[in-house]
Amino acid sequence: MKLKLGVLTLLSLLMIGMVVMAAQPIQLTFWGGWTGPDGDVMRALVDEYNSTHPDVHITFTTMQWTPLFTKFMTSAAVGNPPDILGMHGPDVPQFAALNLLTPLGNVISNAGFTATQFATAAWDGTFYNGIQYAFPLDLHMNAIYYNKTLFEKAGITPPTGWISGQQFLDMAIKLTIDKNGKHPNDPGFDPNNIVQYGFGLYSLNWHAFLQWYELLAQQGYGFLNKQNTKVDYPLDAGLKAWQWLQDLVFKYHVSPVGATNPLNDFLIGKTAMLEDGPWEIPACEAQKGLEWGTFPIPQVFERKAVWGSGHVLTIPVQKDKAKVQAAEDFVIWLIKNSSKWALSGNIPALNVAREYAYSLPGRTGFLESAPYEVMLPRIPNEAEVFSAASVSPIVVAGQDIMVRDKDILPVMKWMNDQIDQILSRGQ
Repeated sequence: MKLKLGVLTLLSLLMIGMVVMAAQPIQLTFWGGWTGPDGDVMRALVDEYNSTHPDVHITFTTMQWTPLFTKFMTSAAVGNPPDILGMHGPDVPQFAALNLLTPLGNVISNAGFTATQFATAAWDGTFYNGIQYAFPLDLHMNAIYYNKTLFEKAGITPPTGWISGQQFLDMAIKLTIDKNGKHPNDPGFDPNNIVQYGFGLYSLNWHAFLQWYELLAQQGYGFLNKQNTKVDYPLDAGLKAWQWLQDLVFKYHVSPVGATNPLNDFLIGKTAMLEDGPWEIPACEAQKGLEWGTFPIPQVFERKAVWGSGHVLTIPVQKDKAKVQAAEDFVIWLIKNSSKWALSGNIPALNVAREYAYSLPGRTGFLESAPYEVMLPRIPNEAEVFSAASVSPIVVAGQDIMVRDKDILPVMKWMNDQIDQILSRGQ
């Protein structure tokens, strides 16, 4: 009898253990480069999923995009990649070419998603060599943030759509004030004692290049040839684009030299306008007392164009089928609920989710700009060619022109040569 009871007890414990083991949630890791307020929105979405799906637990990690991709390469090399990886559409080719991403075409179609349900630029950004490797999450592009209070004080009616470069410059001059209350076009203006600037520019990081890239596109040119093997644009067009940006700083004095934190300068009213992406919307919304809005970047040249990109969600290659399935389920849920991602400032790629963005304040400039978005070339060595690292040719060139006030043409030729060398090495 005791033996029978002992056996039954042992079987009961084993069964309990099996139930406990079965109840353990699948652990997933999700990496993304959303390090600003947009990261808080994504974390809230992950927390919501975790709370409503007890069979899965997702650990969300953020870091800057360049170190994120370096860590991904290192982790993938030892067979331990994240289960879900956020990136930009132009990033897809470099990792797909290395066979590090799971093809998702069947998963996306089986989830009921089709191209017509998404913004075209976002959908197209998920493919490499005809294979779909990602879910389209959003679109984001540059626009102009403006301080409504400072505009009102200056007697300026904010634009509601695209304006010319001259109109933009006239506003920036009127919004730039020295300690004596003079503007840059007034006699006796003191450029060494400016208390309020009209416009904030990013000149210390790769955003200077992106601002130049969109002005190149406004002249009808891309950066590389059709084969994406060599830099190919008219030097005079590149010179005109850089010159317009450089003059804002050193000729017209409407933008500070080498600003270390243009966003903060805008938030505290040191600058009246700022060119930046929609990921800064949560910071503007959180700034007490700031009345703000947005409008498209100026059309300086012949056509409308603005730099932009789009976040996508990928599933790195791995052997654990249960994890892959759980990762797919989460990403499908996230896309279907991406109207909530609009709170990050980014414009949802899913059409029905994007409609919600129209009801949110401060989105006008971005929504007006969306049809004119131009992305960087989609190339396998995109991370090196368009690196945001301090030694990157595009960053060094931007600093030389926008901070050190160097002659543009030799700097631009040097940048082109450096990029050609990177492209010649291939992947």
